[in-house]
Amino acid sequence: MSTTTLVKWGNGQGVRLSKETMERAGLQVGDSLEVNAENGMITLIPAKRRYVDIPDYRQLFKGYNGPAPVEDGFASSVGQETN
Repeated sequence: MSTTTLVKWGNGQGVRLSKETMERAGLQVGDSLEVNAENGMITLIPAKRRYVDIPDYRQLFKGYNGPAPVEDGFASSVGQETN
């Protein structure tokens, strides 16, 4: 366990965390934290990160020899799309 000091930071207050504390918590500068204050205690919890993995479609369809995609008529043209 380590200690730190609450300091004035602009119009608010801030707490500095040591590099060791950041590493042990798996945090990086810029990470979002949920702040909970209850019964005289403050807890900082890493906000859940949302990862979106976008596949490389060229790689997914590499070597595909089936029919070429065709418009199925489901969506109609709107605005200047057909120009």
